[in-house]
Amino acid sequence: MKIPVSLTLAACFCLSIICSIAVSVHAIPKTIPAGMVPQPKLFIAYPPPIHQTTANKIFFIGSAPVGGQVLMNGEAIARSTAGHFAPSFPLQIGANQFTFRYGTQELKRTVIRETSGAILPIGNTFVKDSLTPAANIGRLPDELICFGAIAPPGATVGVRLGSSQTVPLQPQPQFVELPLNSAVLTQQNQPVAVSEAGFYRGCGRTVLIGDLGRPVFELNLGGNTTRQLGTGNIHILSPTQLEVAEVTADNGTPRTGPSTDYSRLTPLPKGTLASITGYEGEWVRLDYGAWIKRQEVQVRRVAVPPTSLIRSVKARRAGDWTEIVFPLQVPVPINVQQGDLPKPTPSG
Repeated sequence: MKIPVSLTLAACFCLSIICSIAVSVHAIPKTIPAGMVPQPKLFIAYPPPIHQTTANKIFFIGSAPVGGQVLMNGEAIARSTAGHFAPSFPLQIGANQFTFRYGTQELKRTVIRETSGAILPIGNTFVKDSLTPAANIGRLPDELICFGAIAPPGATVGVRLGSSQTVPLQPQPQFVELPLNSAVLTQQNQPVAVSEAGFYRGCGRTVLIGDLGRPVFELNLGGNTTRQLGTGNIHILSPTQLEVAEVTADNGTPRTGPSTDYSRLTPLPKGTLASITGYEGEWVRLDYGAWIKRQEVQVRRVAVPPTSLIRSVKARRAGDWTEIVFPLQVPVPINVQQGDLPKPTPSG
């Protein structure tokens, strides 16, 4: 029988073990999010004073002393017994002004709702800043590399990669967008199907190793061809000369993708080692699939990739938590999967 648990793993070697799942076999302690400790005055943790979004509503996170009322544009808003509030409000296209008052204190927020659709270009050209990837990227040989562009409908669009390969980009009449992680707080986190003309996308592979430079985007419309250099260089990593990232932050923050829009994974303690299998802008991809900011790691070359055997396991109580400890030779990330043991096969 599967027992739902929430797991925290730690290692005897160095500080603690690193894994992509965090669990406790006891109740998770109730904590207040960072920045949400009760404040002696009116305080808004989110959004910042000027905020841009394409969402149709915005939520606020803040607090104020328990006594008295908090008003938003003159209307009282609901608060918890500790004085916290997290209301959401609809947004109009353009600038939306919000004024919060508590007694004589006043805080203002401007939330600018932008249109999500792209403005298609006139003539034989690409939409400004629409070529992707927009940052320098590194990938392994034969790994998919995807490109995107916004151009006039009916055009023929492609990308020249290196000196001999062309990747065709096909029109995408419909694609699905996911909202930011914060959308879960307003229950607006469902996928949204978007129908737009002029979006082109395509993917290709290459086994060429080294710096391929910036890709060249080509657009042909009505017999006229336009070429434009991409903004990011493409580099294909050598599988036999991979670099290693050592976490230098006290608690590195790995994520499921190369942006803070992606979900967080279990923190990586200082000293964690992992091979680098890709990069994108200021992010590096680690060998177990997570992405981490380059500023949180030191990149260096080693003769042998970091690995460790696991020969034993033990558990120990740590306050309200139970830690599962794996002694390791080297502090490396590990994955732990929960499941049922296979049923024995009847003999005879």
